[in-house]
Amino acid sequence: MDDWLVDEPTVAEGTIDAALAAGDVAAALRAWHEAYGAALNSPPWEGFADAGDAYLRIARAAGSPAGDLTRARDLYLSALSRASGSGSLEGVLRLASAFVELGDDEVVAHALRIVRRLAAASTLEGH
Repeated sequence: MDDWLVDEPTVAEGTIDAALAAGDVAAALRAWHEAYGAALNSPPWEGFADAGDAYLRIARAAGSPAGDLTRARDLYLSALSRASGSGSLEGVLRLASAFVELGDDEVVAHALRIVRRLAAASTLEGH
């Protein structure tokens, strides 16, 4: 993977974590918007997954109720679609784990079906 695709979100995530450590949820949210913008402009699934992870950390730090995690879920769904489309078994597994954390059993089951399909395709290709 090209390094330039992950540098900007990684920097933004460091800023998010520093802001959360300082208890500054507003600054963390501003940094998250930067990470989200970078995710929109990057082709890999990782950007959306990272933005979802960061949003989840911010929501928890802000004391948001469990039902207020729609944005994280939407980001994870976008990442799942990208990971599946690119044939990334690692990505689909990572996102299945994220949906386990959200308690979204329906999407976990869907992700595991994708995992089985990708694993079967990999086996048929001799990988």
